[in-house]
Parts: sequence; structure tokens; C-alpha cells
Amino acid sequence: MGFEGFLGILAVIVLFVLNAIFSGDGAGSKENEQLDKLDDGMGNIIADGEHMTRQEAEDAQARGELYDTYY
Repeated sequence: MGFEGFLGILAVIVLFVLNAIFSGDGAGSKENEQLDKLDDGMGNIIADGEHMTRQEAEDAQARGELYDTYY
């Protein structure tokens, strides 16, 4: 393996690192987007006809109890 091979491996590593940095966690942003759409404008969440705090909504979402219903 010569210098060109080393540069090729280095380029692949750099691409993987850049991809990891810029891709982020797509699932987390989608979950936050859902809660933002359910927000009543005063910091509370309205889901399935119930009012709850954002923390309660995040907990319900983590347990799988909050479905993809939008306000």
C-alpha cells in the first residue's frame, strides 16, 4: 500500500465523519416536530383530547403511547 492507498483510506474516513456530523439524529427531530405541532401555544401539548405538559408528552411518546396524530 502506497501513499495513494493511504490517501484513499483517509478520504473514506473523512467522508464517514462528515456524514455522521451532518446527518444528526433524524428520529429525534421528527419526534420534536410532532410535539411542536401538538403544542397549544402556551407550552402544553394537546394529544388525543388530553392536555399535558411537554415533559408528560415526551414521556408518553417514549413509551409509545403518543401516536402520529396532529393538532
